[in-house]
Amino acid sequence: MFFFQNSSLPLDPCNDFYDYVCSKDNRIITKLNFTNIFEDRDILKPNITFPSNGTYTPLDQILDPDRLMAWYSAINMVVTDSVDSDYFGEMSSGAKNNYLEKVLYALEKLETSNLTMTNVLYTALHANIEILKHLRLPITKENKFLHYMFDLMKENTIQEIRNSPLSGRSMAFLNLYLKDAKVLFAFLEYNNVTLLEDTKLVYETEYYRLRSLLSPGDLETEVAEKILSLGAINAAIKFMSERIPDYSPNFLFRSLLLNLESDAAQYISLIHVTVVTRSDLQQPVKAIADKLFVLAHELMHWVYPQGTWLMDSIVTRTAEKCARDEVKMMGDTDAVKPVDGWFSEEVTHEDLANIMAMRMVMKMAARKSANEKQLSLETIMSSLCVQGKPKNTVCRNHHPFELSLNTAVRQYPLFSSLYGCRAGDRMFAKREEFCKPLGGEVNLEDYKIKHETEDVG
Repeated sequence: MFFFQNSSLPLDPCNDFYDYVCSKDNRIITKLNFTNIFEDRDILKPNITFPSNGTYTPLDQILDPDRLMAWYSAINMVVTDSVDSDYFGEMSSGAKNNYLEKVLYALEKLETSNLTMTNVLYTALHANIEILKHLRLPITKENKFLHYMFDLMKENTIQEIRNSPLSGRSMAFLNLYLKDAKVLFAFLEYNNVTLLEDTKLVYETEYYRLRSLLSPGDLETEVAEKILSLGAINAAIKFMSERIPDYSPNFLFRSLLLNLESDAAQYISLIHVTVVTRSDLQQPVKAIADKLFVLAHELMHWVYPQGTWLMDSIVTRTAEKCARDEVKMMGDTDAVKPVDGWFSEEVTHEDLANIMAMRMVMKMAARKSANEKQLSLETIMSSLCVQGKPKNTVCRNHHPFELSLNTAVRQYPLFSSLYGCRAGDRMFAKREEFCKPLGGEVNLEDYKIKHETEDVG
């Protein structure tokens, strides 16, 4: 295994910029210990009595089948990255248009699902509470500074599109999508632990209320446990969304699970960011740089892959091939070889988003900062260094993080001139090798310092 901490080897930025920067990573990130969402955890019974008159509700009438399938699909999407479109596709086509057919389909799906999977929200609530109690952050409803930063990133993304050769129709659509985008900064807003504890209590209460409605025979079946869990999810997320109305129930559900990933994700027009759990809060500039880059990356997903239907197919195919060739070259020439099967053409949009994000953030630094561009670039990279994992570890639905970041740096047009890289160096890219995600030529002037102001950019 290859780790960077405490390395004394002389490293060359023109060979591996990630190694060059991350070998000096001095951030101290607190190791958070919290419940694994796939842990088999007993659901606590609240101090509430549910009277029974001796009659029971049939299992197939406990929860509306559309609600069952909605939450089953939401779990499936987060846990397995797959979507069960059969149910809702057949509903809209009229293939299953009566209650019994819906119930039978839902029960069939639940029969084959994993019981632990349907309990993920309960364990996620428990883990979120553990993390908040550990972080002891100031309670806030909305982090105005981070939302200002997000609005700034949105405006810069829109400006990138306006400055491109995209058609007016494409620009109009993308601008509309971006202007409607919202973000949630996990643990840094809506972070009152009491809300999560109350949501967890609602889950427990609904679980045992529904349980009291079932007959002893139904309770012995595994599918009953799954239905009870999904019913409890429905009640808990409804409770939470009434208190956080700016976000959809499905997004709040996904957020509670994604909070544990120390990463970011996008869902429809909403972005979820949890990078606080991988930041050294004693180094605020690096913590902000991390958020800036992550926000830029997620905003670029409005173009790749969501916006590709608005663009000339020749432009998108050429850009995707360029990114594929770049990241493949990086993997094939890295001193630490990634495992066999690491490369996938299906995730190239993630590398394009990194390339576009790096370029945009460095343009912003050029417009706002008198600092050395080397310092800006190294600050961004140092905020993204992976700690505690071997280099080039496989990432789900992404190429190894280090390879993709090196690709983005190599594609930063001023990189070679900043570090004196020459033809033949691994990090050196010829001008004709620069990817063109939006179809326009790369203009080096866009990346040069514009103002002599002291600002981190």
